[in-house]
Amino acid sequence: MNFSSVLKNAFNYKLLKTDEEVRFRLINGLKIASIPVLTCFVLIIFLWVLLSMDLVFFKSNGYDNFEQFNEVFYDFIVSKLLEFSLLFIAHFAMTLIFGIYISELLLRPFRVIGDYCEKYLEDKSTSYDPDFFSDLKLLTRFSEWFFNTIYISEQNGSLKPINLPTKFTRIHKPVFETGFFLQFLFLILATSIVSAIFFFEVITGVHDQIVRMAFDILPNKYEIQYFLLYQSSVLSNIIAGTITVQVFAYIMLSISLYKKVSTPAFGIFATMRSFIKGRYDSRVHLIGYSYLRPQCRKLNKYLSEMQKSLHKADKNSIQD
Repeated sequence: MNFSSVLKNAFNYKLLKTDEEVRFRLINGLKIASIPVLTCFVLIIFLWVLLSMDLVFFKSNGYDNFEQFNEVFYDFIVSKLLEFSLLFIAHFAMTLIFGIYISELLLRPFRVIGDYCEKYLEDKSTSYDPDFFSDLKLLTRFSEWFFNTIYISEQNGSLKPINLPTKFTRIHKPVFETGFFLQFLFLILATSIVSAIFFFEVITGVHDQIVRMAFDILPNKYEIQYFLLYQSSVLSNIIAGTITVQVFAYIMLSISLYKKVSTPAFGIFATMRSFIKGRYDSRVHLIGYSYLRPQCRKLNKYLSEMQKSLHKADKNSIQD
């Protein structure tokens, strides 16, 4: 499935009601896109508070034409919000699309397994070709060995319990895939960096224009100039702090999303391991991971067919 199809399905209302994978991609995409929205909302509140303080400061300093400046001031802010609203909407849309793409990357290792199982039952010449650059290493490496072993056994007409390599027998819980997580985290943080640059440029740009407008309209007082220049420094610190919180939120979200694939990856690995060791009735039963149900069903069907095929071959060999 190419990404254009994934993106089209993500906004298909009928599929959203029936397809767990589509919901998984869209919900996680919205989570990824919602963090910059919250960041923007917080920054706008801070900016509004600072600008309100400006008005109080100007009034307390006895500016004669305060009412006139007050009207111009708010008209300018509203015009800037309208000017940048389209950019904010475009940024949200791009972040949402990127979030859907990242969610698709998380599902891809499982889809490769499911698609292979489905195709192999239709065409025995189908090969299993996982992408080692971006997929879960334990699952993809073991699944390749597993499917090749099953294929050879089927060609030979018999499957006997196999002693696994030691590196696979010592695994009894989900493994932290450092390479996969770092690639995934890098993509997430790239989104955060782009959002940070965008918000910094927009918020500081609006405030700088307001400061220049104040310099042009208000009296040339040292107190006003010092206050506005110092406030720009305070605003920069606020933006830096808010963006730091945003980065931390993205890291926590990355960990949460990673757990959504690391645990089921171990479940599938453990099922394959049990099957190849001789427990041919082993099947994948993941509770709480409905977005992987279609792929698990394909794998379970494959295991059932292999069990029937190999048992039939063993009986024939015994009769002979």
